[in-house]
Amino acid sequence: MGPRFILFAILAGSAATLCACKRSVPPEAAPGAANATAMGTWDAWRDLSPLVDVASTHAPEPALVALRDASALLQRGKARSAEKVLSEASSGAGRHWIAVARANLAALHFTTCIRGVAWRLAEGKAPHATERLVDFDESTRLEPGDVSVEALLTNLQEPIASEIPALVIQARIARARVASFTERCPANADVEEMARTTAEGDLAVLAAEGHLTPDLAYLWAGVQMTRFSGAAARPFLLQAQAGGFDHPAVVHMLAAIAFELRELDNAESLAEQALKTYAGVKDASGQAQVWHLRGEIAWARGGKEAMSSARERYEKALSLDPQYVPAVLSLASLALEDGRGSDAVDLVHRHLGDLVGKETMDEPGMQDAAANLEGLVVLTEEPAMVQLVRDALLLRIDAEPDAARRGLRYFFAATLDARLQEYQMAHGHGVLARDEFEESPLDPPMDIDAFLDRVQP
Repeated sequence: MGPRFILFAILAGSAATLCACKRSVPPEAAPGAANATAMGTWDAWRDLSPLVDVASTHAPEPALVALRDASALLQRGKARSAEKVLSEASSGAGRHWIAVARANLAALHFTTCIRGVAWRLAEGKAPHATERLVDFDESTRLEPGDVSVEALLTNLQEPIASEIPALVIQARIARARVASFTERCPANADVEEMARTTAEGDLAVLAAEGHLTPDLAYLWAGVQMTRFSGAAARPFLLQAQAGGFDHPAVVHMLAAIAFELRELDNAESLAEQALKTYAGVKDASGQAQVWHLRGEIAWARGGKEAMSSARERYEKALSLDPQYVPAVLSLASLALEDGRGSDAVDLVHRHLGDLVGKETMDEPGMQDAAANLEGLVVLTEEPAMVQLVRDALLLRIDAEPDAARRGLRYFFAATLDARLQEYQMAHGHGVLARDEFEESPLDPPMDIDAFLDRVQP
């Protein structure tokens, strides 16, 4: 598979917000840059202590009292009560500081994002990043105390435009947090694009000025990894780690970077740490990703014993997450390299049941199946593997009893035909996909006619 594949696969499933902006200077090299914890530790941010410290020399007394009261409530695990205290002070003196505090509180403590419209807070321990829920069920009703995402962003506009530098910095930190979560749980496509643009700008400014908090340093590392390299991302991951940011992906990404740089022993050690961290939060999908990385590390060492170890690790990844496409492709690559091309095709075909489901196809199931097959296609890069996956999609397709599943398989096979510049086959398989969906009560999740227009032989 290779190091860039690994980094892409991690970022595709991580919490990092990716943005297109100029490369920043790593924290230890930037003139006047903050050190790893100068913008507050991650634990301190959970009760807004860094914000309270800054506000103590800038905010009016009524706002400062509300901030301190809210911080004390957060220390006792009472996020909803803290939000109520801040909301009652939101129209008084120092309202801009209150807006910043409310945005931070909501971003750091919400438990559920409801249709991208509101965030729900709860009393109790602050949720770990891996424990947050996304709820797009239209039957879910909003409750008193749910926080409007739009209002959080709107209320930060004036603080961002303030002439008080300390307030501007804190407002950017808050907005970067809110925007990054909004991008991951948007109300619609327009909101998603707005959130992405906002997060891009704020992260870029904060990074350039050395004002990244531990969690934002992690997000910025994702940007560096995507736009430049793992080596560019590593200083920011270390900054996040030094500040106590405890997302399991931090160590996971450091392990992937070490692998990218061919520091195999270091990569193995970091991967073992990441595995324990994911296990600690009962994240099976994260564990699967790390087992796959460990498989890549084993493969990179070379030799029959290493290949056997790699295979075992890939299979362990799939036992934890049967839909983890990179592990399927890595196992197929091993078989292909071994000269067992037909076995590789059979292997991918066997795993199609996990990717497209086995129960009666319904609308949500079809959306999931299409997303999984799209991931399979996107992550398949080398021409030989493109051909192999296409053949697997078509293998024994007539034995598939569900017309919608046949339609999906034909369509994604057609996209791989086009990748191989076999346009006549692409058109033929596209027509078959359209015909299958005409037999299905479900509408296709893609525009097949538009695809056919593009691949006219």
